[in-house]
Amino acid sequence: MTIAVPRIDIAAVKARHDLAAIVESAGVKLRGTGRVRQGVCPFHDEAEGSFTVYGDSQRWYCFGCGEGGDVLDFIQRTESVPLAGALQLLGGTAAPTPPDTPRESRAYVEPPPARDRAILTAAARFYAAQLLRSEDALAYLEGRGITIATAIELGLGYAPGVRLREALLAAGFDGERVARCGLFTERGAERFAGTLVVPDAANGQVRWLGGRAITRDARARFQALTGPKPVLGLGRIPPDARWVIVTEGMFDWLTLSQWGLPACAALGTQGLERVAQAVSRFANVFVAFDRDDAGIAAAERLSALLGRRSAVVRLPRDFMDVGELATAPDGRAAFIAQLAEAARERRTER
Repeated sequence: MTIAVPRIDIAAVKARHDLAAIVESAGVKLRGTGRVRQGVCPFHDEAEGSFTVYGDSQRWYCFGCGEGGDVLDFIQRTESVPLAGALQLLGGTAAPTPPDTPRESRAYVEPPPARDRAILTAAARFYAAQLLRSEDALAYLEGRGITIATAIELGLGYAPGVRLREALLAAGFDGERVARCGLFTERGAERFAGTLVVPDAANGQVRWLGGRAITRDARARFQALTGPKPVLGLGRIPPDARWVIVTEGMFDWLTLSQWGLPACAALGTQGLERVAQAVSRFANVFVAFDRDDAGIAAAERLSALLGRRSAVVRLPRDFMDVGELATAPDGRAAFIAQLAEAARERRTER
């Protein structure tokens, strides 16, 4: 006896997910704002930025390694899952089947579960302990201008790629819960292996994790939990704060936090309406995105969404992003000067 199961409308799943947004949520920074955008390929080691996203066809192709495909192909590559797994991660739902129409024998895929904050918090603590044991990870942080004190304060960690599952089981989480938490690929490998892990936390609970590979030969330079990305760091800002700086990437946020400035990160240039809504409680919002075409356009767009409460911070010449200022001898002073200039311009416009 063959059991009829609902059919998944793959075309509808793909149509619901903008490829550029999915790519950026995986940590790939895309340049440009038009039909064609490019970034550094997450699938091989390169510096040129051969990874290309085509907005009209919703396809991607890397001229360096020759890989390409659609949003499902991208998820399959980054998450090391088959098509069914990619559909599940994108929240694939069954399409209605007309009466008296033969149904294909294709398994129904349920949407992914909500993020397990308790298990993510436990994992972040495990990674934080591993960071202090890794000379390579600490050296990578030092090279990016981030101190150990900042790493401890913000809960940064390092994923060696081993012993996480055992640590979570020892902490009392059952095997099924561990398997469904998003920290492991379908093949059982640790998702963040070999990366510096950055948590997004609020009220003592971790809500999201992102990772940056500390070696150039890593298979993927960036990792992140699947699903919606947060406005990184927003939960750490006091509720009575009157102003905030919105920056673009993880290391931009780490740099501003190290300097003692109230900051959060959009984690890319997509989904700016969501970012604008998230920071709407602040009376003053300063936008400090990258100095490339995509960053400049996104900063202006976010500022326009926020209206008169916002101002765009122009980064000092010769610096592409805030994170680069972390290693400059006078980086903090240079940024503060630009921040003050943005504040003056905003008062003048009023």
